[in-house]
Amino acid sequence: MRKFLAIMLSLTIAASILCGCDNEDKQGENTTEPYIATEPSEPEPYPFLLNDVEITAAPEKVVCLSPAITEIICEMGYRASIIGRSSYCNYPSAISSVKDVGSTANPDIKAIIGLNPDLVISSTSIAAKDIFEMEQKGIKTVIIPSPTTLEGFLSIYTSIGLIFEGMFTGTETGEQFFSETSKLLGNKDNFSMGKFVYITENYTAAGGNTFESSVLSCFGTNIAKDSENYGFDINTLLDSQPDILLVNSKYTKEMLEENEVFSQLDAFKNDKIIFIDNVYFERPSARIKEMVENMTDAYRQLAGAMQ
Repeated sequence: MRKFLAIMLSLTIAASILCGCDNEDKQGENTTEPYIATEPSEPEPYPFLLNDVEITAAPEKVVCLSPAITEIICEMGYRASIIGRSSYCNYPSAISSVKDVGSTANPDIKAIIGLNPDLVISSTSIAAKDIFEMEQKGIKTVIIPSPTTLEGFLSIYTSIGLIFEGMFTGTETGEQFFSETSKLLGNKDNFSMGKFVYITENYTAAGGNTFESSVLSCFGTNIAKDSENYGFDINTLLDSQPDILLVNSKYTKEMLEENEVFSQLDAFKNDKIIFIDNVYFERPSARIKEMVENMTDAYRQLAGAMQ
C-alpha cells in the first residue's frame, strides 16, 4: 500500500512539473517581442514651416524684393544665393550687379520665373495672382514682415538663419548676428537724452508702436509713446516740451523754423536738435549701429556745448 502511494505521489509531482513546463511554453507563445532600447534619432533641420510656408531645404537661388532683408542676407554671408533683387536693393553696392526684377508692388513675374529661383522673399505682401503663378512653376514665396519692435527686428535674423541653415542651427546663427546690435541698443551706459520726439515725414511724430520709437526709446522717453503710428498731435509739444528734438534728415533747421510749433520749442531755441537719416529705420539691418554711434556722438557734442 505504501509502495502504491509513493508511486502515485511521484506521478503527481511529475505531472505537475510537466504541466508547469507546458504552461510556460504557452505563456512564451503569447508574449510580445522583447523591448530593445534604441537611441532617439536626431531631428532633421528640414522641413519646417516659416510664416505658413514649408521650407524643405536650404535655397540655392533666391530672389529678394526687400532692401532690408537683402542687406541682412548679405550681412549673414548668404550673398551668393541672391540671383534677383528689387529695384530698391542697392546696398551693399555689389548687389547692384544682380538682376533687377522690379519691386514688391510691381514685380516682373516673367523675369522671376525665368531665373527659376527656389524662393522669393519679401517684407510686404505680393499679389495673390503673382504668388499663384510662381507656385505653378514650383517657386515658393515667403513674407518676412518689417519690424515694429526690437523682437521683430531679431526675428528677421532668425528667419534668414532658419531658411539657409534649418532648424536649431539657423536660430542660433540669427541670434549671433543680431547680438552686437542688441548689445548696443541695450547698453544703458551710452547716454540718456531724457524726453524726446522723433519728427519724420510730413512733420509727424513717431508713435509708440513704430520701429523708430522702439529703437530710440532705448536712449530716452518718447513723448509720443502713447500714440499709434504717426498720429501724434504735435501741438501738444508746446506743453510737454521735449528735452531734445530728433528729426528726419530730409528737413533742415531752417525748415523747422518755418513751423509755428517747432520754432517755439525750447529744444529748438537751444539748438538741441539731432538729425537722423531715416534710411536706418526704413531698412533695418546691422547698419543701425552706425545710426546709434552717430546719434551718440551728436548728443555728446550737444551736451558739451551746453556746459
